[in-house]
Amino acid sequence: MSAETLKSKISAGFWSFFSEETHTAFIHRRTLSTMNKWYLRKYYSDTPDSFVRILDREYEKPVKLSSMPSFTAFIIGDADDGMFKQTYLSVSSQVCRAESVINLCGMNADAADRMIRSAKGDYIAVIRSGNILEKRAFYECGKVLEKKETPGLIYSDEDTLMKSGKRCTPFFKPDYAPDLLMSMDYYGGFVFISRKAYLDAGGLDAEAEGDACYDLWLKISENEKVFHIDRILFHKMEGYKIPEADPGSVKRALERRNLKGAVTVSGNRCIIDHISRGTVSIIIPSKDNPDMLSDCLASIDEQTLYRDYEILIVDNGSSDDNRAKAEELCRKYNAKYIYEKKDFNFSYMCNLGAANADGDVLIFLNDDIKITEPRWLGTMAGQARLPYTGAVGCLLVYPDNNMIQHAGTKDSEDGPNHIYQGYYLDDPECADAVYPADVNGVTAACLAIRKTVFESIGRFDENMHVCYNDVALCFDLVNAGYVNCVRGDIRLIHKESVSRGQDTSEEKFRRLLAEHEYLYAHHALKDSPHPFYNVNLTYRHSDNKPNYSKWMYDVKTSVRQMSAEEIEEWKKAPVRDDYRICFDECDSFKFIHFFGWAYAEKCKRNHTLSRRLVIYNDGHYYIAELSDWYRPDVFAITRIKNSEYCGFRAKFDKSLIEEGTYSLSFWSEIGRKDTENKLIR
Repeated sequence: MSAETLKSKISAGFWSFFSEETHTAFIHRRTLSTMNKWYLRKYYSDTPDSFVRILDREYEKPVKLSSMPSFTAFIIGDADDGMFKQTYLSVSSQVCRAESVINLCGMNADAADRMIRSAKGDYIAVIRSGNILEKRAFYECGKVLEKKETPGLIYSDEDTLMKSGKRCTPFFKPDYAPDLLMSMDYYGGFVFISRKAYLDAGGLDAEAEGDACYDLWLKISENEKVFHIDRILFHKMEGYKIPEADPGSVKRALERRNLKGAVTVSGNRCIIDHISRGTVSIIIPSKDNPDMLSDCLASIDEQTLYRDYEILIVDNGSSDDNRAKAEELCRKYNAKYIYEKKDFNFSYMCNLGAANADGDVLIFLNDDIKITEPRWLGTMAGQARLPYTGAVGCLLVYPDNNMIQHAGTKDSEDGPNHIYQGYYLDDPECADAVYPADVNGVTAACLAIRKTVFESIGRFDENMHVCYNDVALCFDLVNAGYVNCVRGDIRLIHKESVSRGQDTSEEKFRRLLAEHEYLYAHHALKDSPHPFYNVNLTYRHSDNKPNYSKWMYDVKTSVRQMSAEEIEEWKKAPVRDDYRICFDECDSFKFIHFFGWAYAEKCKRNHTLSRRLVIYNDGHYYIAELSDWYRPDVFAITRIKNSEYCGFRAKFDKSLIEEGTYSLSFWSEIGRKDTENKLIR
């Protein structure tokens, strides 16, 4: 055993005696030797290997299941691919054993189907050769069934296992996402299905073009409950060949469902343009913005291939001159003009337009949208007409630079966020943004929905005048059993919020907070807060990377009113001009968060200081305890000794302080620094 390996084992054993809280909340008063242990833990590492292995250790130890069903495991693939042996060993060494392990390698679909039909057990585990199961894979499926869930199919997350032993490219999947499944076989190389579901679907079909397994997954998913385990239960081996896109199976699925659509392949994904007929009503709220409206209408007229549409302009009070210009535009483009002078209420304007629309599909479109994709209207309307579809959005980019503004929304800890906002289309981190995906929500800047569904769900909530009204609608759709889809293959240009400006003033921010609170009080997702966004992905940033910062933000601190003595002591504390403070986050949505770093340039013992945050205004003084945060990035920037130990974190219930606008002061035993940051509560 090498010295490095021995050192690592000793370190791991040392840390096993400490609680999780000790691991993730460094205390600055510790000795320097304790500080160095942080490097050994790698808790704040952004490497997939470290991240997934730490996740593995969080899973509880297997216990005896009261009713593990009987099942047979089948390995499909090429017995000579050099991977079969490792796949077989992982299957045969499970915590919960299969009745038998059967090799279907080399068999055609007919022979494999006969073998599966003759197998024992109520369930069937299908594993593709080249995938290695975690020892608890069957056990986790058994846990789902023990809870009296009755899915026809179970799938899980996955990653890649390199020959070196490192794990990379974790694939944290959504819950059952029908449009993603029609685009690719995201279930992957390990699927657990009920025998009944297999037989009802007709089993493996020799007439299926391409991948008979993918064809089977599509058939089962049409009629059976599908369950997703959000844990990595198998690993693709390095060199494993991912099955190619299978448009044949997708076309067969469309035929079974009595749907018409053109299927193309792009980037190993199937793209479907659903073909349907009927009038589409394009509803455009607009006020005092004739130039932008003119550009929008011209782009619709010039670019749109699908011509069975009507346009409704809803104006809530333009000036006389601008009203005349809008009326002239409506005559030019044969649009209906609805004028009603009223305080701005986006929800009311959209509902008013819908009430006057004749189409079976409604498109809510901002006047700052420019149409650049001729397929946009037919594709979005066709998607909206699918029986399970709720709202349909598209990929929106800022003008001139291909920076993404919207690729669907996800529900983060602080509220809804645009996915991939701020990323460029050529960034490898957002490569999947250009494909169809099922999401929690889409923006009403460009949103398609069947009129009957829109009316049944209660339309836009008119109590939400400006913010989150589209999110509320989409949440209501998910709660009602519909699936929201973003068509990433449709790219339009959006000048976000041009017509009403950015929410920067305190008044507007308070309105944002109020509508945020109203959203979760009246429209929150009920069954799962993240049905189409995996719990292991980041919730604090716009990308869809693994949640590497999971442990960084997992903190709970306290806040209390300051005593008169403490207030006096703080006021007398020397003000230090050498304090450098950065707030990465300072907000008050569901909780009050403070995340950042601070150090005094002239102090050599920043890592030993006891630091607190004073939150104050003319009537209230609070003191918030700060949890320490290991920030190697700070040292990389500053090159100041021990600055990597100068990060801070705080998170507490916002009800603990009175509503108001507060100033923030950083306070330690060497002095204080009154910051320019404000907390609006």
